[in-house]
Amino acid sequence: MPVPQRKLLQSVQDRTTELRRWLDTGDNSAALTAYLRDEPVDDRWLAAYEQLQRDLLTAVGHAHAPEASNREADQHHCRRTVTRTSPPFTNR
Repeated sequence: MPVPQRKLLQSVQDRTTELRRWLDTGDNSAALTAYLRDEPVDDRWLAAYEQLQRDLLTAVGHAHAPEASNREADQHHCRRTVTRTSPPFTNR
């Protein structure tokens, strides 16, 4: 039985909140800045950060609705096709 989209989006929000709260505790935010600057960080910190990031990206992947993306891509393609074949606008 498929999981409702609302529940999948709630999971993304929960993982985002989890990561944000973790960054707000202790020196995690400073460690992230160091990590992004390619400075050395604690191995345990890095493992925790990578796990939280993986959890978030997995939730985003599960919540992604390919059918919706395909419809949007088709609509975008149709708009571009119409634009290309339409005669130029003239102001008379």
